[in-house]
Amino acid sequence: MASRSLLATCIVVASIGATGLAAAEPTSADKETARSLMTEGRADRDKGDLKGALKAFAAADSIMHVPTTGLEVAKTQAAMGQLVEARDTALRIMRAPEGASEPGPFKAAREGAASLTQELEARIPSIVVTVKNVPDGATATVTIDDAPIPSAALGEARKLNPGHHVVVAKAGSVDGRQEVDLVEKDKKEVAIELPAAAGAAAAGGQGAGDAAATDQAADTGTGKSGFSKALMIGGFSLAGVGLVAGTITGVLSMSKTNSIKSSPGCAGSVCGPAEYDDISSARSMATISTVSFVVAGVGAVAGVVGLLTGNGTAAPSAEPAPAAPDKAPEDTKESRRVRVQPWIGLGAAGFSGSF
Repeated sequence: MASRSLLATCIVVASIGATGLAAAEPTSADKETARSLMTEGRADRDKGDLKGALKAFAAADSIMHVPTTGLEVAKTQAAMGQLVEARDTALRIMRAPEGASEPGPFKAAREGAASLTQELEARIPSIVVTVKNVPDGATATVTIDDAPIPSAALGEARKLNPGHHVVVAKAGSVDGRQEVDLVEKDKKEVAIELPAAAGAAAAGGQGAGDAAATDQAADTGTGKSGFSKALMIGGFSLAGVGLVAGTITGVLSMSKTNSIKSSPGCAGSVCGPAEYDDISSARSMATISTVSFVVAGVGAVAGVVGLLTGNGTAAPSAEPAPAAPDKAPEDTKESRRVRVQPWIGLGAAGFSGSF
């Protein structure tokens, strides 16, 4: 009885396996479709349309699952800068079981995949992420480009594609962020230091504010007025220069970004190695633009503070002030009013004023 049950089980398993192999075998129509897709992919690649080529090669590979289609997918991924995905595809080709009567092109594709795997291993950049100042009792969690990183992988090299990456660490109620640009073969360390607890920062800020208030109260009326004028003129001048610089570099960055997006070497948000210099230049100009606008904002705030504090009254003196002489006809309240006028010149801008 046991022998009959074992025999029946073996027959069922063999039948299932045979059915699976039959279902996995592409039909003649499938093979013809895959051939057309491979031809289409090569044509797109020759035109520089790597995104279209990858789509066609991947569709053919999903039908055939053979080394030749898989190798074309891996090579196109590598050309698009998707080095991590390309190596994974090449490893899949190498590890797939070899058929007994496998044709020569399949064997050549396996050898090509093995060579590509070794080449990509040296080209793929990596980063090592460390998190500092983690609060007691808290556990840090890290994401790279919004993808969570296993806690066991922290402090270990993380393989990434070339390009711009955003690393975020969180622990309890605090978080930190670092941005890093990678090129091929890079090996970088990214250390994220979490900020101190909010309570300590607030206490430190309050002490600094009290000290500033005490120093300000000790100023004389004359000293305050002179400082306010200098603050106002310097602040508004800085705001003008920052505004002009931020606008110019911002326009240049957007122009270069649009040029990169229209390049045949880019597919969506992924570009080939030929575009890396232009991408770096566009990001640098964008950073300069952002910093310039921040400087302009700081200058504007400083100018307004100087304008408002300059209209204050002087601190009372311990001795009575002498009687003021009669005012000249032109010495009126209107003539003493602060006047500020913006100006823009070639490559510079600022504010002028009278007091």
